Amino acid sequence: MPDKKTKKLLTHLLPFICMLWVVTACGGISKITDNFPKDKSPNGLVKDKDYVVLKRVRIIDKMGFDRPVEAASILVPDGWKVEGGIRWKSINECRADIVSPEYTITSPDGAIQFSALPSQSFNFSDDEMMLESFKTGAQHGGCQVSEPFDASEYLQKLAANQLRAKVTNIRTDQATEDKINKMNEANNAGMQQSGLQTRMETTVVFGNLAWNDGTKGLSQVGVTNIITDKPNMIDGGSVRFSTTSAFHQIVIRYKADREAEALKVFGTITTSARTNPIWLQAKSDFLTRLGNIEHAGNMERIRLMGEQSKAYAKQQSDAADERMRNWEKQQNSSDASQRRFIQTIREVETWKDSSGDPVELNAGYKYGWSKPDGTYILTDNSNFDPAVEFQQNWERMQKVPQ
Repeated sequence: MPDKKTKKLLTHLLPFICMLWVVTACGGISKITDNFPKDKSPNGLVKDKDYVVLKRVRIIDKMGFDRPVEAASILVPDGWKVEGGIRWKSINECRADIVSPEYTITSPDGAIQFSALPSQSFNFSDDEMMLESFKTGAQHGGCQVSEPFDASEYLQKLAANQLRAKVTNIRTDQATEDKINKMNEANNAGMQQSGLQTRMETTVVFGNLAWNDGTKGLSQVGVTNIITDKPNMIDGGSVRFSTTSAFHQIVIRYKADREAEALKVFGTITTSARTNPIWLQAKSDFLTRLGNIEHAGNMERIRLMGEQSKAYAKQQSDAADERMRNWEKQQNSSDASQRRFIQTIREVETWKDSSGDPVELNAGYKYGWSKPDGTYILTDNSNFDPAVEFQQNWERMQKVPQ
């Protein structure tokens, strides 16, 4: 079994691994509004031909707390089907994967499907006794066993073994990788101050996919390696163990003639994800507590106990909901090079909505309109005014120069 230092390391790492979700759409799904424009305007303009409607979908965590909680939100094209959400595993299973997003977003005709796959974590050690302990744990639902690997290696195995696809043109997502590794550096320093000789490093890649039926795809994978060296009191040497987490893996699959549309959707979903900071903090607090719990128990009984449950329920008041709305408006990357990279590969552009806040939406449209509830319309038709067409509160948006 892991010793006290190992447990201390896991206590440090569990909240961090959860924080690394690049795409955090997870949990049950709820709509912001049901008052979307119909498929055809009074003047005969056709949705998805003359204009496109993007709706913000609220992601509800139905499992983790004493009542459903808004975990995140994403923008999806109106009419697309969203299924899945947060997956909570038993406390007896792999601790690093206890909370993980798992969902799909599918076009009405089924030709395009975006998937977020659950995280996968692996342990390894050069100490034979510890390695045997890891293997035994894996046989009973614990973390899998593997030596450290990077995102490129993982994507190749994911494509071959799970997606049944051929992967080509694997390239580094340098901007995202650099951003996460800055966080890693801060965590490394903190753990060293706590007496843990631990280093963390993250790799992030994109890869093109192809299936035998002629469909194509794009995947993004993020992998973090956490390696710890501890003194070996018996022989005077050191013992090394590692935790490797494929914390982020998303895939979009589409018919070849729908590639341009699919890449726009990929960009819209990934850049529009907003995580509720209150939910994230409550989840991280719970995982930190759980790292110190040694006895097995029923997750329903222990996941939010006593004062923490009461405090969290109180936070989910109308004031907390308002904070979520305000936080969404403020969340925007300050790294200009990161934004340009994302926009280039994912085909998105930045607009200013009716409140003056930036939002990244599908590229290639000349005109944009927004509503205060987080719904957007994009069109190339200069005569199309949804405020007139639908008698609703739509306001014109302006593109932000690049």
